[in-house]
Amino acid sequence: MKSKLYILLGILFLLLIFKLGNWGLTESSEARYAEIAREMVVSGDYINPTLLGIKHLHKPPVTYYLTALGYKIFGINEFGARFFMQLALVLQLVLVFKITLQLFKSEKIALAALLIYFSFPITIIAVRTLTTDAYLTTFILASIYFWLQYKSNLKPYNLYLFYFFLALIFETKGPVGFMIPVTFVVTHKILNKEKIEFNMHQYLGFILFLFVSSAWYIIVMYKNDGLFDYFINNQLVERVTKNNFKRGKPFWYYLFLMPLIGMPWLFYFVFYFKKNIKNIIQHKKTDFLLIITFLTLFILLSISTSKLILYVLPLYFILAIFSARYLSLCSEKTIKKISNLYFILIIIVTSGFFIASFLNLELKINRIYAFIILVVFSVFGAISNNKIVNTNFIKPAFLGALFIISIIISSNYIFSKNELKINSVKPLAEFIKNDSQSENEVLIYNYLLPSLSFYLNKNITTINHGKYTTTREVQFETTDVWKKNLINYFDPNERERLLKISNSKPTYLIKRKKDVFPDTLKVLVKTLNRKKNFDKFEVYY
Repeated sequence: MKSKLYILLGILFLLLIFKLGNWGLTESSEARYAEIAREMVVSGDYINPTLLGIKHLHKPPVTYYLTALGYKIFGINEFGARFFMQLALVLQLVLVFKITLQLFKSEKIALAALLIYFSFPITIIAVRTLTTDAYLTTFILASIYFWLQYKSNLKPYNLYLFYFFLALIFETKGPVGFMIPVTFVVTHKILNKEKIEFNMHQYLGFILFLFVSSAWYIIVMYKNDGLFDYFINNQLVERVTKNNFKRGKPFWYYLFLMPLIGMPWLFYFVFYFKKNIKNIIQHKKTDFLLIITFLTLFILLSISTSKLILYVLPLYFILAIFSARYLSLCSEKTIKKISNLYFILIIIVTSGFFIASFLNLELKINRIYAFIILVVFSVFGAISNNKIVNTNFIKPAFLGALFIISIIISSNYIFSKNELKINSVKPLAEFIKNDSQSENEVLIYNYLLPSLSFYLNKNITTINHGKYTTTREVQFETTDVWKKNLINYFDPNERERLLKISNSKPTYLIKRKKDVFPDTLKVLVKTLNRKKNFDKFEVYY
């Protein structure tokens, strides 16, 4: 099994990095993380993250560090920005396999859980655009796995690794990430009536946790007065209780969303309980352990005001395990039905991609490329569906993985040929670089576009006219240098500075089409006698 598992993981990794850098950074989250890491590499300051020249202390730095490492190895480009997320997903697959194996002692169930986890749309979404969530989930799974390992063999190094990964969770997203591993550990102890351990290794492990988890926080708070209150009030309390970051969603948001990004496996989770509810209530401590861990985080995330799709990613390893358990109990007839369902989905996706190339859509799709994808995945799907026997419950999990691979390969091409449609401004940046042969000034009206700075490899200037993303937090700046990168339109002196900018060097003024220039900028536009449209953006130069 081990050699086959390594081959499978190697193939999946190669598929994940295939054409990984072929499309531009997407606004706003991916561009923001990528640009912060770029500025770290350029400045050499790995303590104070900056975004467009202004300190950006919203999150701890692990994601920035891993991205910066990608730049050091592969260069400052999209591939470098995204590479370690693909590696993180492969590690997640290994951990899902090992956690399932620990809990249910079956390699076949563990392999099915691995394939199902890979086939969830949300797991792929999380690694195709740069955010903290892929790394956070990897560290959460690692902490759970090493704690289970320690419980099974009592080897101290597993305990130290448990505390180490808890610390990385804290250095990736703060205390919020603790919810799953802590709930898992506490529930495990209650269900198994275990006493709390006090020994030398526990103390040393906790000291390791304190050292690793607090290192960056202590240094950055020492260098920035008032940062402790900022972390507690702005980044912890207000994210949960207020809608300061415009991420407020109703309580039922995840209840509606999770089935959409977990289809169709999420429904097998329901079928499993319907079929085994009596056994679960009477005997299955492991099932209770996973259920309580799932429900605790789900309720806490639903209560929180701030909600994004990827916040629920760490829950999906539990859904993968239950789906694998359900498959292991299915009849041959049911396995055949589920396998046929996935084969049909593969045909629908790949043929839909091909048919779209004939339609008069705004998306650019190469017909030959689409036809090759249709043929290749139809053949692979048909062979798998016919050659793998229906008594093998891994069959539908394998077809599920093949289904998501067809989406990955198709989307790689769509993204690369339709960058403006996926909210990347790389074509806009290339236009500016090709048009101007000398030093230029780039102004963005009332919108944050960090990827422009990334692609132009220079500072750009944001005009703040009230949009919440352009109202930057400058309380930790110790000089006025940041004012070169941010103009406050509500300040008369700053408005006056705007009119003088175009006289000194070639100027590019960018705004969204739906925005309307105020009078002062209309005067500036008159001095810029050319205009070019880029989907939802306009460039005056």
